[in-house]
Amino acid sequence: MHAVCCLVVFASAARSTNAFHMDMHTGTHAMRRLQSSHHIGVTMPRPAGTRHRRHRTSTAPWPVTITMAAPLGMDGPIEAEGTLPLPLQKLDELVVSRGVRLANHAAAISSLACFGLVSMSMAMPSTGMPAGMATLASVITKNLGTTSNAQFSLYFATSITPASYVFLIWPVIAAVQAITLAISILRLSVKPSQAPLEALSTIATGEALSQSELASLSVANLAATLWLFVSSNALPGALPLASFLTLPLVPLFSGYPLRSKPTPSALYKPVLQIFSSFTTIASCLALAVELQYGGRVPFLAGRAELCGCIFLSLVGGLVSLPNRSLARKAVTSLALSGVVARRIASGLSAALLLSPSFLGASALLGWSAVKLVVKE
Repeated sequence: MHAVCCLVVFASAARSTNAFHMDMHTGTHAMRRLQSSHHIGVTMPRPAGTRHRRHRTSTAPWPVTITMAAPLGMDGPIEAEGTLPLPLQKLDELVVSRGVRLANHAAAISSLACFGLVSMSMAMPSTGMPAGMATLASVITKNLGTTSNAQFSLYFATSITPASYVFLIWPVIAAVQAITLAISILRLSVKPSQAPLEALSTIATGEALSQSELASLSVANLAATLWLFVSSNALPGALPLASFLTLPLVPLFSGYPLRSKPTPSALYKPVLQIFSSFTTIASCLALAVELQYGGRVPFLAGRAELCGCIFLSLVGGLVSLPNRSLARKAVTSLALSGVVARRIASGLSAALLLSPSFLGASALLGWSAVKLVVKE
C-alpha cells in the first residue's frame, strides 16, 4: 500500500513538471515572435550556483526581464537631437536660445528699471504733466508721495543718520546691477586681467546668473521700490510702520543666493554683497528711526542717544562677523564714516565729545577700517 502511494505522488509530480516545461516553451516562442516584430530585447538572468545547460529553449523558473524599444514614429529616434535639420539647429543657436536667455532676465531688468524710475522721481522735484497726458512713468509714480529722500532725513533725523554722500551708493548699486545683468545676458567670461575689448571677444563662453539669483534680485528690487513708496508718504509726526517692516525684505532676498548652495560665481557675488550689505545697515537705521519717532515703544520714543546706541550695537555685530567680503567691509566703513562726518559737520563741542553715540560710531569706524585693511 505504501509503495502504491509513492507511485501516485511521483506520477503527479512528473505531470506538473511536464506542464511547467510546456508553458515555458510556449512562452519563450511567444516572446521570440514578439521580439522579431516589435524590437523587444529579452534577458533571462541565471541564478548564481546553477549550471548552464545547452538547450534550445531555456526552461529555468527565474525572473525574465523584457526591454521594449519605442515603435518608429513615436518618441524614438525621430526626436533625437542629432537628427534635427541643420537650419533648425542654427536657428536655436543664434535666435531661440538668446531669446530665452533674455526672457529669463526680463523680470530682473523690469524691476531694476522700476526701482530706478521711482528713486529718481524722489530725488528730483516733480515738474507736473499736462492734463490728460499719461505715460508709463506717470502711471508707475502715480501714488508716489511728496517726501523726498532728503526731506525724510530731515523729518526723522537721528544721532546716527549718515551724511548725504552715503546715499549716493543707491545709483552705484543700480549701475552695478545693470552691468551684471548685461554680462549675464551676453555670457561674458570676464577676468580681472582682461582688457574691455578682450572681454567682448568672450561672448557666449561664460556663465549666466541662475534663476534663483535672478529671482532674488527681482524680488529685492521690488521690495526696495515698495519701501520708497512708503517712505515718500511719511510726514512729521506720521511715520508709517511699513517703513520699518518693508526695508528688511531687501537684504533678506538679495542676500539669499549668498546663503544658499551652490554660491554664485565670483563674477556675480559683488552685486549681491553690496546690495545686501547696504540695505542691512539701512534696515538697522530704519529700526532706530521707528523706535525714536514711531511712538509705538513709549520707553524709547524721543531718546536719540539710546536709539543711536541700539543701531550701533547692531552694526557692531555685523563688523565682528568673521571672513566678511571686501565689498561688505567697504560698505560698512562708508556708512560709519558718514555717521561720524555728519556729527563733526554739525560742530565740535564738549557735548559732542561726551556723546555715547558719537564715541561709539567713531570706535566702530576705526575697527571697521582696520578689518578693511588687515587681511583676516
